[in-house]
Amino acid sequence: MARHSHFDISALREFDRTYDTSHEDTAFQARGDFIRAFPKAGLGAIKLDEYVTGHGSPSFCNYVEAKTQAWAKIQGATASKFGIYFGKTKTDPHRKYRFTRKFGDTATAAFRVVKKSLLDLVHQGERRNLDFSAIDQNPLSQMFKAKILSLYFPDRFLNVCSADHLELLGSQFGLSDNLFSSEYQHFLLQSKRDDPITRSWSNPKFVAFLYKTYIRPQRLPTDVIRKSRKKSHRRVNFEDEQDQRNEIGKAAENYALAWEKERLAGASMDDLVDKIDDRRDRPSYGYDFLSYTSATHPRFIEVKALAKLPRKEGHRFFLSDNEHQVSISKDHRDAYYFYLVRFDSNRKPASVLTVLARDLYPDAEMKPASYTVRFDLERLTND
Repeated sequence: MARHSHFDISALREFDRTYDTSHEDTAFQARGDFIRAFPKAGLGAIKLDEYVTGHGSPSFCNYVEAKTQAWAKIQGATASKFGIYFGKTKTDPHRKYRFTRKFGDTATAAFRVVKKSLLDLVHQGERRNLDFSAIDQNPLSQMFKAKILSLYFPDRFLNVCSADHLELLGSQFGLSDNLFSSEYQHFLLQSKRDDPITRSWSNPKFVAFLYKTYIRPQRLPTDVIRKSRKKSHRRVNFEDEQDQRNEIGKAAENYALAWEKERLAGASMDDLVDKIDDRRDRPSYGYDFLSYTSATHPRFIEVKALAKLPRKEGHRFFLSDNEHQVSISKDHRDAYYFYLVRFDSNRKPASVLTVLARDLYPDAEMKPASYTVRFDLERLTND
């Protein structure tokens, strides 16, 4: 079986130059969150309501479909792709357990078969010698299976889930026709490793390149940072604002630390989670946490609560001079990240945007907000 790539080296290098790494950070965090919530070892004990979507709780199916969109998208088909779900249909407005008849005649019987199919799939995914025929014959739906395999076994299955897309990409890579979908997933990942440039890329980055190059220009959700067009002349109560800033800042830091641990777990760097160094009580470092982009590359993280200003004045955060100087220093500038934490309407941390400081500064307005004024005071007396 031929396994060679037809990459255009200039296209690879251009993509590498312009790729927004915040996308892979978010993808890894999403996978890490999923693995934490549903570890492989615990699947044997999963219950019906922990599995099905429709109850409004973060279930297994909810994680696989929606909460890990950044890893791979499988939305579009109906909830029947899960085998069993809780909800209504166009012709029946009553909410109840609904299931595909091939799995059973009652909800209990159907879930029993669905659960067995899930456990069989995971077992097949971790076998030393992969049986692609057995994987593709598993009765769970194809896209659902592909997503699960890519989440639990990213070292064996690429996070491309559509059978049509897998076949199309396989033809681009010179793979044989009529392979099993899971076989394409596996050998496309091998093609990534065979190329000297893409070998070091993450799975999310490689998939983004494939979609942009071979399937369609991938319109990834992007937060574009631009300079604010409006100047603010608002009245500010500095004491109240400082109190709020301290409270929100602590919430942002704790959320970002948990998010970072999930990112490392999602990137299969679990051994580095305990090596994160919390430096919040040592401000001279100029950042909050020392983490890792890889085992050999540190990541300096400064957490900022992102505030949205009124009247379309943009967003802001506060940066000390020490933080700024450290972020542009020779030893830190290539690995100094702002973790911008956004809050929901209930003032709770909701998401994180990661951005290299060096990439943010050219498109941001920077103004001094405060100064440290130092002087000696000597009492003079008149004799």
